Formats: sequence, C-alpha cells, structure tokens
Amino acid sequence: MTSGLWPKEVNKLCPDCGHLFPPSGRWPWDGDTIGKFVDTKGNVREPSVEELDASATSTGCHLCRALLECILPGSLKFNRQDYPAWFDLNKEFRYSVSLHAAQHDSNQHLRSISLKLTAMGERRWMGMQLRGLIFYRARPVLLSDRNCSEEPNVRPRRWVFKEVDPPGHYEGIGDAGLMEVDIVQPTSATTFDPLAFEQLRRWVDECTQKHELCKTATPGKNSIFGFEQTVRLVDVGLNDSSPIRLVEGFRVDQVRYNTLSYQWTADTSKTSLRKHNRAAYCHAIPTEAWPKVYKDVVIVCRALGVRYVWIDSLCIVQDDLEDWKVQSSMMQDVYSYGHLNLANVLGKHADGLEVSRYPTATSPCILSRTLEDGSTEHWGCMEDGSWREHIQDAPLYTRAWCYQERFLSARTVQFGQQLYWECREQFASESVPFGKAFYNIKHPDLITTSAKGKESASETMSPAEIWETIVKIYTTTQLTQQSDKLVALRGVFNRFWERFEVEAEARKQESSQQVQHQQNIDWCIAGLWKRDLIRQLLWRRDTYHLDAIPKPEWWPEEDAQQNSFNARATEVLKLYPSWSWAACPSYHGFGICFTTQPTDKVEDMIVIEQIKPLNYNPQGTYTDYTAFDSSVLILRGLLYSGITTIDLSQVFAEWRTKSESSGTVKHHARLMRRSAWWIYFDRPLLTPLRPESVGVLMVRLVGLGEVRQTRYMHGLLVEKLGTGMGEDMMDGLPTYRRMGFFLLRSKRGVIPGVEWPERFRTVEEAEAAAREVRERRRTWPLLRLV
Repeated sequence: MTSGLWPKEVNKLCPDCGHLFPPSGRWPWDGDTIGKFVDTKGNVREPSVEELDASATSTGCHLCRALLECILPGSLKFNRQDYPAWFDLNKEFRYSVSLHAAQHDSNQHLRSISLKLTAMGERRWMGMQLRGLIFYRARPVLLSDRNCSEEPNVRPRRWVFKEVDPPGHYEGIGDAGLMEVDIVQPTSATTFDPLAFEQLRRWVDECTQKHELCKTATPGKNSIFGFEQTVRLVDVGLNDSSPIRLVEGFRVDQVRYNTLSYQWTADTSKTSLRKHNRAAYCHAIPTEAWPKVYKDVVIVCRALGVRYVWIDSLCIVQDDLEDWKVQSSMMQDVYSYGHLNLANVLGKHADGLEVSRYPTATSPCILSRTLEDGSTEHWGCMEDGSWREHIQDAPLYTRAWCYQERFLSARTVQFGQQLYWECREQFASESVPFGKAFYNIKHPDLITTSAKGKESASETMSPAEIWETIVKIYTTTQLTQQSDKLVALRGVFNRFWERFEVEAEARKQESSQQVQHQQNIDWCIAGLWKRDLIRQLLWRRDTYHLDAIPKPEWWPEEDAQQNSFNARATEVLKLYPSWSWAACPSYHGFGICFTTQPTDKVEDMIVIEQIKPLNYNPQGTYTDYTAFDSSVLILRGLLYSGITTIDLSQVFAEWRTKSESSGTVKHHARLMRRSAWWIYFDRPLLTPLRPESVGVLMVRLVGLGEVRQTRYMHGLLVEKLGTGMGEDMMDGLPTYRRMGFFLLRSKRGVIPGVEWPERFRTVEEAEAAAREVRERRRTWPLLRLV
C-alpha cells in the first residue's frame, strides 16, 4: 500500500463511547477508576439495538458499529437485505455491555468487551451471552519511509496488534508468548477497491512463487484420465475491448485459467451453453443478459491478467447428458489445475462478486489517547471469531458441489464483506493480509495439508481419519438433486485415490490404464473406503449446533420440514445401499460421524465375503464412475433378535410417538436406556414395521483384547426384507436393510453362548478370548446387506 492518508470513516467515537475511551485522561482500566464507568450491575452501557444503529449510522461511531455486528444473527452476516426487517423486530431490545480485564497482564488491561441480552420486549431472556470484542495493544506502521514522529499529520492505516492475554483455548495459540499480527484497516465501501485488487495480486504472487504445498498439490500427471479429455474455457481477453468467446480443446495442464464457485439462480440457465448456441458462442458470447457475477468475473480476471476462466454453465453443454458426464467427471482436474478460484461466498445474497459494505463493519477499530507524558497509546479491537463465521458457515459452502470446489482448488479468494484469501499454506483477509491470523482456519484439503507443521508421523492424520473427516464435513452440506450425492464428491474421492491408493499400488507393480480405471471404481464402495470398509460401516447420524449454522434460504418452512425430510429419506434409500452414509437423508444441522477410532483395540464380528455391484459393466467408459455406488454386501456374521435387555417393540413405539409429536428431524435420532445401550436411527419410520423382523447385526467388538472391565459391541440395527430377492440374488440368502446404528455396553460376554469374566487377569487371557471369536466367526451364516 502506498497511501499514507488517514482512513476515512473509521475510529470515530460517539459521545457514549468517547466517555469510556477519551482522547486524553484516564480509561476504565487505569487504577481504581473502573467505578467511574460502571453502573450498579457492573455494566458500562446498556444500549438498545436502535441506539447502536443510530450511533453507527448517523454519528459514524466505529465502536458502536462493532458492537452492533456482534449482536447480528449469523444469517444477517450474509444477507444484509433482511436487516431492516430484523431491526424493526429487535430495535427495542437492550444489551448490557461489560468489560473484562486480562488475567495475564500485570496492569489488568482490558482483554475484551462482552455483550449480554438483558431484555427482549415483553419476554425477558436473562443471561444470554453473545460474542464480544477482543482488545489488543496496537502500534502504527507507516506505509512510507517517513517517520510518524517527524510528520505527525501522516496517519497510518496499517497496525501491528499484540495480544494482551493469550487465549489458550484457541487451537494453535499457547501461553508461551503473545502473538503479534499485522493489521490493515480497509476503508473502501466495496470489495472492488483498487487497494483490494492490489492486495489480491500480492497474495497470488506470493502463493505461486513461494508456497511449496500449493505448488505440489496439483499432480504432475492425471493418473485417472491421462489427459485424454479436454475442456472448454471462456476467453475474456485482457482489456475492456476484448471480445468474449468460448474456446474448446484445452488441456487443463497447458493453460492458465481461473475458476468460479457460485450458486445458481433462476437467471443462470438463461445464458447457459446449449446445443443450439454452441457454435455461436465460439464466435462471440452475448453478455447483455449475463448474471452480474459473470460480469464481475471478467473484471477480476482482467485485473489479474488471466485471460481464461472456467464457468460451469458456459463450459458444459447443459442439454447434453453425455457431455455433462464427461465434463463433470473432470472436476478434479478443472479445479486442481485452476490458477485461482473466485468464490461468491454470499451465495444468492449477493448478485455478484462486488459487495458493498460499511468500512466500520469490516475494519478493526483503533482507540487512541495521549498520556500525561505526551506519548500516544493505541489499542485495537475486533470481533471474536468472526472469520470462522464469515467463511466456514458461508451460504456458498452449505452447498455440496461448492465444498468439493473449495477442497480441490489450490488457492481461493472469497468475496464477502471483505476479501478472504485461502490456500494450502495461508489464510488471510483484507484486514489481516500478511498470513498470520488469530484463528486457525484449515484448508479443507486435508489430504495435502494434514502433515503440515507436524513434528512426527504420530501427529499426522491417518488416511482413515482424513476420509472420515471429509465425510463428516461433506454430509452437513446440501444438494438439490439427491442423485448427485456421491457424484458431487467424486473429485475428492479421486484425489484421495491418487494420494493413497495409487501410491500403494505403484510400489507393487506398474498397472495398465484399464487396471487403473478398475481401481478407481473398486476402491470406493458407495462412499466408503474399501480398505477400511468394516469400520466405515459403523457410521451414525449426528446433530450439530444449529445456531452456528445458517439455514439455507431454500430450506422448507417449519410445517413442510417433516414431509420434505421423509421424501428425501425415501428417495436416497432407493438411490444408494442402506449401509452407506449416502442413504441417510440430509437435514440442516445433521452430519455423519464414525463410531470407532483407528487406534481402538477391536475384533471384527463379520467377514465380508463379496462386494457385488449391481448393473456393473466392466467394459464401461471412463465416465461410468458410479458403477459401485449401487452394491450389495455378502457377509458372514451373527444376527440375532433376542437381546434380552432391549424391548424392540417399546423402542419402535417410543420412536413413533416422538416422530408424531414433534417431528423426527428435530431430534438426535437417538434412544437410550440405562446407559447400557444406544440406538441411533438413520431415517424416520417410513412404513409399518414388525419388531420381530428387526435384529442386530454385530459388526465390531471394542476392548476385547485388553485387560479392561467394559466392552462395547458396535453393530447395525437391520430389518429383514426376505430371502433371495431380485433376479441377481436367487441364492437363498436372507436379505437385510440397515435401519440404524446400535451400541451395547457390557462387562461380560455380548455374544450368545459366550461368557467372559468382567475383567481379564492377564493379556494372554484376553488374547485367548479374541481367538475364540475368530474361530466362531468362521461358522457364522451368510447373509446379504442391501
């Protein structure tokens, strides 16, 4: 930055805030002066929403704007258009503002300002704590060679913040030292400010030239397709007079291009590529009716000197199914090799990449005063945890396809209330542009970044942990078409396959292209990693903190939620095997977690004899990559319905009552009795059920091979459908469908006919029990799981 001008509209205080932090004199933390500022309740202020809004808007108070931002619900962080309606409903509500001293600072300087909701109109919700502001020591940094003391009228817009009290509970920040971070105060009312573009160019240059992880994240050769396929790109030119046209026949490793992550709207399809306009688009694409986000992409690409861009609706023929199969199967390459991904993280709440904003809502606030000795003291404050909310919970990343795009891209710039930079080695923003951040936000590509900063292999995530973390995050996202549930993650699957499966196979032998294609299908079975299949069968539906996750704007209203959820549950059960997490219906706030850890001492209770894909054509093309998404498991295991401690009739009666009373989707999908067993249901009870047709398939016993008292049997709650169902299944085997996850805790035996002591006296005794299970496992009957 070359400007040394004092930022406009920042750091200004209203009379109330100026009373707390006067430009000279004593502040609340000076000696015994705190009593001068607080009321009888210990609060320094108790403003209403209306008062904060008036001060921030009319007076331009930076601190009141920061406090107001802390009050806003998560949805309004993205959807500013709804602010007037929210304001009308909440303008009379008051919040108590209190100060908190630093515990590790000898002078007890201010650590934070917190807000608490004290009244909500006629309803009083006492003690509702909200996120507040964190304070830091600040010192100015001039962006020129001139010294501030020599020219006091040259005021800086760049600062260095230093922690007052190390927040040890934040990941990656310990008590050993106080962190210093470079801060910049954005002062423009738009993200398309020239200074913002200047910073974006610096991020790109540093990443492409210095970041080894970002260089090596893209493989030198695409081991799946061998670059047999080519893609289309939009040529936007390098200046305003350049024509815009479609260009075909590119290999993604031979050209520099940007990509776009955005959310489709009703206008997207009006200008999309189709069979009838394909030839015309290769000559020139009319842009008059383009969505604003496309026009903004052209501006950004030209500003960065990048001539080409990949946009899905313009580079895939939308009414050609075969073209869609070929091009969508190449998402891994398109986003992995892209120069820079441009992400419209506000989704439908912003019509383009350019976002209008209040500088005081984006910029950290600086409080300054002159001390008695004539020196100047500066303090900075910013919202606690706002980055994670602005990025991790952004509307764009509630969409499944966009999660994959973010995962695969080596570097992404997110256009929100400010520019946020993300690559595999750095997370930054306009306000914290130099890489060292207060919050440890990880790039989603754990395959590449999981070992970064780890001193030993034991600290690095295992492939199984990486896979399950990916699934856990992905299953909190949403899809319009449930048939895309595994397709929208295929690029991530392929990245995982290249990193772990191909490398392992390469150590054994050189494989032909056909064998490689077979591995690409066979290693991933309906979204489960084949190498760790038994453990990955043990997933369950989990509930996440709904308040922290903004509800997608297209989500059905309360009255329609149950019907929508039931419809999705029915649809996905037809699309995917019941034993796959893909067959579990998605819902806002729900995700998938796995129940055993790679380090657990376990004994498998089943043996998978065969994985049988349905309608699989081994001579298929490269685009037939979902062949194993519909498969049945032939396994040897013990299934019994005579669990004496559980009355399944009562379980289903309670579950049905709970569903009818307030809706299945509002519950954790869990029933528990006497802390000895747990049942997690995968979906609502869609059809009448006979308890006698339901049993428990034991899958994995945890703790058997250890000298311990308590053992846990992990299994599946299954429903018997019949015997030898379907023309491909005329083998007389009983057929079952998964209904949920089951966990039984026991100090003694949990296998019928087998008794163990509560505690093994020696390791040898424990190992003998494990051998007994393995012997019995060979004799257990075959069954089919669909």
